[in-house]
Amino acid sequence: MRKLFLRSFAIAFVAFAALFALEFFAEWRAADYPGASAMSWADVNNAKLVDILSPMARAYNNVLAMLIATIGLAIPLTANMHTPKLIEIFLKDRVNRYVLSFMAFGAAHVLFVDYMIGPKFAPTWAIAIAVYVALAGWALLIPYFFYVVRFVDPSRLIIRLRDDAMEIITEAGDRRRDPGETQTELATRIGQLGTIIIKSLDRNDHDVAAEGAWAIKVILDHYDKHKGRMPKEWFIVDRADFVGLSDEALEMLSEGKVWLEMKCLTQLEHGFLRAVHAANHAVSTFSDATRVIAMRADAHHDEQALRLCIRFFNNYLREAIKARNLRAVYDVFHQYRRLGRDLGDRPELLREIGKHFSYYAVMSRTYGMLFAPQLAIFDLGFVTRRAYERASPAAADLLKEVLALPHRTGDDIHSMAVKAKLILGGFFINHKRDDEAALVRTNLSDVDQAAIERAETELLAAERTFFEVTDRQLNLEYVPPERREPLKQFCASLHAGG
Repeated sequence: MRKLFLRSFAIAFVAFAALFALEFFAEWRAADYPGASAMSWADVNNAKLVDILSPMARAYNNVLAMLIATIGLAIPLTANMHTPKLIEIFLKDRVNRYVLSFMAFGAAHVLFVDYMIGPKFAPTWAIAIAVYVALAGWALLIPYFFYVVRFVDPSRLIIRLRDDAMEIITEAGDRRRDPGETQTELATRIGQLGTIIIKSLDRNDHDVAAEGAWAIKVILDHYDKHKGRMPKEWFIVDRADFVGLSDEALEMLSEGKVWLEMKCLTQLEHGFLRAVHAANHAVSTFSDATRVIAMRADAHHDEQALRLCIRFFNNYLREAIKARNLRAVYDVFHQYRRLGRDLGDRPELLREIGKHFSYYAVMSRTYGMLFAPQLAIFDLGFVTRRAYERASPAAADLLKEVLALPHRTGDDIHSMAVKAKLILGGFFINHKRDDEAALVRTNLSDVDQAAIERAETELLAAERTFFEVTDRQLNLEYVPPERREPLKQFCASLHAGG
């Protein structure tokens, strides 16, 4: 933005100078090239010089008044909409300080030159400087107004906060600043981004909220590159950094070296909670960002950061279920499933994720969300199939978690749960895993033949695209053509056994 401002100023200044020079040359040539003494009032009528400079001083005053009025209105109003720290950021910006100082200097200089002019004293150099500075100031005025408007744009504000945070991280990694000081300053920047996210959601501005969430993700990406170079003091936190946390929690944060990840993910959680209750369409913004952060942590072998992300996923599920927000549960299960798919080489984490799926499926049923547990079976079944395809040691444990989830309550058959288990049984038939297929067959032995036949028919007829517009869009019941014959074989084995 500063480069654009400087480029705009240069263009305006050159345009002003070229236009005025051309005008002067045309008049000078028409007057037959008079000398400097013939064109000056100096020592001829010095009072005329004062008359010339006085309108310039008034113009400066008007310009300063407009600038101050614009800034005085735009900055506080925008700060109230996004973050109160905008005022501090505005005052710290070098372009703002330089432009306002330049305008004030120009106004004071014109008045001082007026004061110097006397009946027998004409400060020609000072007058020339005053005129040229005024031309530069008015050329500066146009791009600066655009700069101020862009400055208060929330998207630009997010970029500024993001870049400041990344610079702080770099300076801390290079040992150029005190770790305690940089900790506080960086936490402030993260908090400001969180405030912008919350206030954007309050105004239903999903795009700005998404930009804020992604900026937090970019900051953590940058942090991953420097985390190994940070001094040990950087990772020590106290109660002032996390008000409300117990001594044990603070100790675990310091030992795990994840205080910054905790700060960032907490802001994403705040945004998720606001979206669950007030901006349902923005829920996926935060769960998706958390999943990406988790995968980056896994790529950098940051075990503690990865586990922290999984705990926040669990927070998301708990809050979505408590709010009885089915769309949020639907989305978080989807992102959790994608995370489980990508962690195929981490059997211990896959086992934990499988247990979490089961836990929150039961919790959602307790809260009266009958569709959510069936959704959990589909997604956990997907993770289980991927685990078997990658020969993960956790595959058998995941299968147990899937089969432990109920597909009926009394005489009420949960059709989606039955279909999810049928798909899993067909998968085992297709991959020649007879023992696992037998486990699924035994689990479904309490489902009557009519229900099995109805579920089979609906699965084979399901189209790839769901008949409503959803975040996933893929129909959960869709069975690819190459997997339909194994599904038929598995269903036939159920009929034969029943």
